[in-house]
Amino acid sequence: MNYPKPLLLICLLLTSLNAGAQDGVLLSLAKDIAQAEMEIQLLEDENEVENLQRIFGFYIDKHQWTQAADLFTDDATLEIGGSGVYVGKARILEYFKRMGAEGPQEGILNDHMQLQPVVHVSPDGTAKGRWHHFSQQAELRVSHFWGTGIYENEYLREDGVWKISKLHLYSTMRTPVDDGWHVTALPRSQPIEEFPPDRPASVDYENYPSVYVVPFHYEHPVTSPFVPNIAVEVLSVPTAETLAVQLEELDHRLSRLEDANDIERLQTIYGYYLARNQWDELTGIFASDGTIEIAMRGVYRGAASIRRNLNLYGVQDELPGELHNHMQYQPVIHVADDGLSANLRSRAFSMMGSFGNQGRFMGGTYENIFVKRNGQWMMFKDQQINTYFAGTDDGWINLTRSSPPGITQSNPPDEPPTMEFEMYPKAFLPPYHYANPVTEEPK
Repeated sequence: MNYPKPLLLICLLLTSLNAGAQDGVLLSLAKDIAQAEMEIQLLEDENEVENLQRIFGFYIDKHQWTQAADLFTDDATLEIGGSGVYVGKARILEYFKRMGAEGPQEGILNDHMQLQPVVHVSPDGTAKGRWHHFSQQAELRVSHFWGTGIYENEYLREDGVWKISKLHLYSTMRTPVDDGWHVTALPRSQPIEEFPPDRPASVDYENYPSVYVVPFHYEHPVTSPFVPNIAVEVLSVPTAETLAVQLEELDHRLSRLEDANDIERLQTIYGYYLARNQWDELTGIFASDGTIEIAMRGVYRGAASIRRNLNLYGVQDELPGELHNHMQYQPVIHVADDGLSANLRSRAFSMMGSFGNQGRFMGGTYENIFVKRNGQWMMFKDQQINTYFAGTDDGWINLTRSSPPGITQSNPPDEPPTMEFEMYPKAFLPPYHYANPVTEEPK
């Protein structure tokens, strides 16, 4: 993340001014501050657009079609694979509803991950974003699939709220889990006969094994870097006091952006430590009174108990022949206005097992809390809600286990689980720490 030039330099210049300062100096400072404000606004917008798309993915997972459709502008367009173009929020909602009943459904897995964002925001209140789509879909005892694709989306800020104005998912690969992509490659979707699109597909292409490069909304970042056209104008000479107030507000906003960046980095570091059984290092990123609660094993409170909990997943440091890749992605981060606490919802996807023995996947959701103490962000509450555990040979089609591991009597928690849930093929919606960003509907 590229932050504006240090506001401290402007602040020092401002405080050096006396009551008789020349208007020209004040005007020059006002222009610098106005430009910094625009740059900060663009960074805030980028964060909001990324949160918006990630929230869309979480809604789609659980068949929350109404919540997902509410993220679109009234005249938005939707195009997925070769199904054609649907125009308007009402048509988009109807398209979603044809993918299944509203709300989480037992026996249905529909994880739609939103990865690798490249977002460019313009000062005119529009934005474009490229995302990688990775899906795991299953219907119990019927089918299960891997899917990939590329989004090239557009966004619009209406009355200060970002919305999706164009969602275009170019499918790139879809294959049954049993076969894998080296055996079976399915074609892209086609228009629904009983629910025809408003316009035909905008692009003619084929899925893997064919090759199609989805057009980029941006030029090459090195040879033709994106530079937003930031034009600022100051019509009157402000007072030094007015500029000081503006600087204080900008410093506050910039601090919250830095906080969000720090929190995403900390969650990512958590995943790297977890993947290599670095339990001592992992314990060290928690507050001394923090908690960890994974897989309904109960709440372990405080550094000593957190460290004890981690023994449930293996010994300190990685052992030869064991795999525990633990990926962290799709974070939705909200920092409190005072910059002392924050909430994060994100995904986990694990590849676990031991050589010559077994391999399995795990998918899940985090709802975590972070705190800042003595200027340092640390994890306060780590809570993971598992979506599934599945063998690499079996996939999701015939999964029968529906309960997470639960309490281990030989290494008991300090407190019972705060939340009871069941895994796929059961249906469970982990509570959100946020409301719908467009409608502000309840969490």
